[in-house]
Amino acid sequence: MKRTIVIMTLTVLALASALAQSGGSYDLSWGVIAGGGATFSTGGNFSLGSTVGQPVAFGASPLHTGGALDLTDGFWYVRYATLSGVVNLLDFGGNPASVPVELQIRASGSLVPLQVHVLSLNASGGYTLVAPLDGVYDLSAKASHWLRQTLGGVSVVGSGVANFSLRNGDVDGDNEVSLADFGALVASFGTVAGEAGWNPNADLDGDEEVSLADFGILVANFGAVGDE
Repeated sequence: MKRTIVIMTLTVLALASALAQSGGSYDLSWGVIAGGGATFSTGGNFSLGSTVGQPVAFGASPLHTGGALDLTDGFWYVRYATLSGVVNLLDFGGNPASVPVELQIRASGSLVPLQVHVLSLNASGGYTLVAPLDGVYDLSAKASHWLRQTLGGVSVVGSGVANFSLRNGDVDGDNEVSLADFGALVASFGTVAGEAGWNPNADLDGDEEVSLADFGILVANFGAVGDE
């Protein structure tokens, strides 16, 4: 009995909703979940916009007309592009595929990321990223013990290419090679992967031990500061 009452109540509410959306020569019994606010149709002093909050589906042509007004309902259209290139991890003999690289996508001239992605490199340092991009951007890449590099004014419309060469030696990850990095390297000097005191960021050349070769890389880049 309770189930029957619930079903009858829902039916009445549905009918009331449909009736409330019609009147005179107009019928608004169709509907969508609006997720946007762009204006598609104008007439006189009135503007009417309706969209559905779902990307990657192309908007429709005007579907409903009445008097001097057209109503277009459809989907937001988001342009995607394929960004590809190579991240050259300088002074590194290990496998680039083991190194995640953070990529910030920024508006030109801005330091505030619009998007942040983690690039998965292949064994040659190559990457491919499919993302909602359509315009000119500043692209900024940073990996664990490498300095940040920022490329300005990269066009990504449909596709784009961005290659990076990241300088090594930033053991503590503060985007500069300084005495602090020397201290961190000294603290794990002589260790190998898995031992107590091992710091993978001090293994600059990627040979799974902290040795004089890593000191040499740090000395060669000492004083360097990464891009913002």
